[in-house]
Amino acid sequence: MIKNINLRGVSSYSSDKSSVIGPLTKVNVFYGHNGTGKTTIGNYLQDPVDLVYHHCSALPADAEREVLVYNHTFTESNFHASSQPGVFTLNEGNIEAEKTLESAEAALKQLMVQHQAAVVEGNAIGESQKTNKAQLHDQIWAQKKPFDNAPLRYCFSSLNTKERLADNVLCMKLMTTSDTFEMLSAEAAQLQSASDTELSGIPTFSFAECEIESSPLLQEIITGSGDSYLSALISELGNSDWIKQALAFVHKEDERCPFCQQILPAQFYDEISKVFDKTYEQRIRRLETLRTRYEAGAARVQSQLLRAEYRLPVFQAYAVRLDALLRQNIQSLSAKITTPSVAIVLEPTANALADLNASIAGEQQKIDAINLKVKNKKIHLEDIKTRFWGCFRASCDTLITSAKKLHGEYTIQRDEKRTLAESIRAKTQTHRDAIAESKAKITNIDQSIDSINASLNMLGLKGFTVAREEGDLPRYRLQRPGQQAGVFMTLSEGEKTLISFLYFLEVCNGELDGKGGKLKSSRIIVIDDPISSLSHNYIYDIASMIYRRVLNPKDRFQQVLILTHNLFFFHEMLKHLRKSDDFSLFRITKAAYSTITPMKATDVQNDYQSFWQTIKDAQEGRTSATIIPNMMRNILEYYFTFVHRQDELQSALLALADEDTEFRALYRYVNRESHSDAVNLTDFGEIVPEHYVERFKQVFVKTGFAEHYEKMMEIGRASCRERVS
Repeated sequence: MIKNINLRGVSSYSSDKSSVIGPLTKVNVFYGHNGTGKTTIGNYLQDPVDLVYHHCSALPADAEREVLVYNHTFTESNFHASSQPGVFTLNEGNIEAEKTLESAEAALKQLMVQHQAAVVEGNAIGESQKTNKAQLHDQIWAQKKPFDNAPLRYCFSSLNTKERLADNVLCMKLMTTSDTFEMLSAEAAQLQSASDTELSGIPTFSFAECEIESSPLLQEIITGSGDSYLSALISELGNSDWIKQALAFVHKEDERCPFCQQILPAQFYDEISKVFDKTYEQRIRRLETLRTRYEAGAARVQSQLLRAEYRLPVFQAYAVRLDALLRQNIQSLSAKITTPSVAIVLEPTANALADLNASIAGEQQKIDAINLKVKNKKIHLEDIKTRFWGCFRASCDTLITSAKKLHGEYTIQRDEKRTLAESIRAKTQTHRDAIAESKAKITNIDQSIDSINASLNMLGLKGFTVAREEGDLPRYRLQRPGQQAGVFMTLSEGEKTLISFLYFLEVCNGELDGKGGKLKSSRIIVIDDPISSLSHNYIYDIASMIYRRVLNPKDRFQQVLILTHNLFFFHEMLKHLRKSDDFSLFRITKAAYSTITPMKATDVQNDYQSFWQTIKDAQEGRTSATIIPNMMRNILEYYFTFVHRQDELQSALLALADEDTEFRALYRYVNRESHSDAVNLTDFGEIVPEHYVERFKQVFVKTGFAEHYEKMMEIGRASCRERVS
């Protein structure tokens, strides 16, 4: 029997948390409006292995559970074809076979009880094993507590749960040790008092650009070429740098000298340009490239010098010297570019760099010595940790030995129960074979045909019948006088529901296989809205059929689930259920997600009370606010018709509509005289339950029935209810 159903992430049920249905009993009835999530329950039980239900579960789990579900899928599967599979039921006549069947079923039932008892006992032993394991975990965890605020607490750094600690201890071998917790704690405290942080190292300097300092180009006197007749004069005067710089300040279009204002010879500027030819320009560009490289390397070194670790007094003299040399050489390179005819010599930085790096190396030796001590500290602490776990394992040995012994005893007992269950299971097959053989002798499909037709006649449905279809396979078909094909599609919705439900009852009480060896009493029956399209007369008949052919006798089936949206049918079923002690009631509501809550028989209300309850559910978020207008209209129609105050209702609605234009749509909707007016019937905008309920209250206030409103809404009087009937 199913004890609990967990639905999650399917249809209207939340994907964040499971909706738990239970505890379930032998008979369970669910009441809820259409669209609240009733059908999902039957669909899941019908096909629990469907991937859409991978977050759902039924407890206890049972892969061999036989669940028969009456729902839309059942009707579609069986009646949209031309015929239906025949249902085998037992008939009288073969006394010997009947006795054999009766004896085999009794023996099988007894064995199944024994098998279930063995399984339950085995599961109980398994739970005892789990309890024993949990107790051991608790005991080992308690052994840890004295170290929580002590020097040895670092040994538990990654073992922050009972399970992790226990797993770590249980995988250790028991070792002989002379260490004690007191000794190890003292050693750890001594080491922990020292610094445990390693110092960062100090990088040395590199300056590959120092090779530029010895470049031959710096010593070279760079002057113009001798291809111009002016070359000799410029060379004699030694003012080529001055002339090169001056060219930037003259206009070659001018015919006069910018200095003496005399007329210049023809093609003077061309001859000047010949002095500073391509070779000259290439050397100048090489100088500029050397300066760029040197400046970049110097900037890198200077940036490194600004870091905090190089500001120690021991480095300052070397750093200042190196920085000064770099700045000086950069200036010299710029001067060479300005006056390329002058040779320069850069100050070498190699010695200054070497002196600084030597000083850094000396400090690094000191740092390495400190870090070695810190590293050794870590090694010593790890050694203490290893020795500690040897002590800890020894302290837990008595607990572990006792728990392992008990676990072994439980394992033996569980294996015995498993062996017993398998033995019983093997015996059941003998009786299943006897049942199948006996059923083959005394089953037929004709009895079900007679039963269905008798029920149709009893219900007053005489326009169609069920007949046996001729063929190799035992099947049924619907027929009318003069029509044998497509009969089901010609039926009304109520007739379709009735015939499919009558067929379902036969399936529940029979077999689709004439040689079936399963016990009918082990089945779970799910009935989802069997009266969705029926009149109240048929509702009574269907409720009676369910009682006579499903619920009675009480051991006919293992478990029954009935789901309905019809309050009248719910009441009818409750009348029958009151004859039984073992039933449960549930209410299904839906707001953002479906919610299922247990109910008591005393909570069941008539239609009028149900309307009020739905409004309160919407207020509290248990169902959608969109149904509020319809519930309010039903209440006003019901109550004011009963008290014969329709005129006063009309006046109150009109007055309130004039006072409150925002809710005029609501008042038009609840006004009986406006039902034929399609304007604003569904255009309510966003429904805020508190606002709507307050306006609804004013209808009763204006008509002089405020007390009735308060009683029905249970304001201050939770136990006081007024019935209008």
